[in-house]
Order: sequence, then structure tokens, then C-alpha cells
Amino acid sequence: MMDEKQIVKHALDDYQRITGLRSYIVEDNTVIQSASEKNYFCKCLKISSKALEKCEECTKETYENARQIDKECIYSCHAGLIKWAVPVNYKEYHCVIVSEGILAQKQKEEADRWANYLSSEYKLDEGMLLHNFKVIKTMDESEMNASIQLLKDLLNYHFIFAKGM
Repeated sequence: MMDEKQIVKHALDDYQRITGLRSYIVEDNTVIQSASEKNYFCKCLKISSKALEKCEECTKETYENARQIDKECIYSCHAGLIKWAVPVNYKEYHCVIVSEGILAQKQKEEADRWANYLSSEYKLDEGMLLHNFKVIKTMDESEMNASIQLLKDLLNYHFIFAKGM
């Protein structure tokens, strides 16, 4: 029988296959490992210790908000990406899933401005940031909401399916 964390990981694998978005699990607010994100833009940004520190602060705050209200939180990170955090409460297992960031079309259109800002703020190569900013997935609000609902449905499905094993 799979433990709860393994069940969540299976749901996240399915979520990535369907949406193309990766997510990571935050189990408590003392060990924030946002550097474990797998999207290339965030990895490049987190070369800067200053950016990594901002990411950690943002993740911790969102983790605490999602746990406190026991509901998904949608937010814009310090680098301008739209992200969401979904709390998971199953038996004695509690965590928050943090999504890979997306962009609204308007943000994609302003990629040059964002890359310039991030480059000067974190002392990183602007060309590298611009290149990676332009490959971030875009969604409109209804697509984003459908994606969040899909994540919640996949988690529910996997927990129900695991009970039957």
C-alpha cells in the first residue's frame, strides 16, 4: 500500500502529463525547498541568492495562507509569475502543493520589461532571463481555474483509488 506522499506524487505526475505544469510539495514551513522547482526559468532565477531568498519567503507566506484558510491561494510571485498553492489534508498527512508559475498573455507581451527588471534586481543575465521568460506557459483565468480544479480532482481520485487497493 502506498503512503499518502506517494499518492500525492502520483497525482502530480498525472497533472504534469495533462497540463505540462510541474508542482512541488511543501510539508511544513520550516523546510521550504522552492529551489527544487523544476521549471527552467525559476532554476535560472534562483542562481541569485537574493532571488532564492525572495522565493523562499514567498513560498513560506503562501504555504501558511493556504494552510490557514484551507483553500487554494492564487498569487503572483516576486518574479511576476502567477502561481497557486493547494492544501492537502488526508488522514494525518498535511501538505501544500505549489504550482509551477504561468503567465497571462499581457505579461508575455511585457517580457522585455520583466527580463530587464529581474536582471537588474538580481544581477543575472538579461538574455538568459528573456529567453526563459518567453517559454513559460500562458493561461487565461478560466484555463487557470480549470487547471486548479483538475489538480484537486486528481488528488481526490488518487486518494479514493488508493483506498480501494
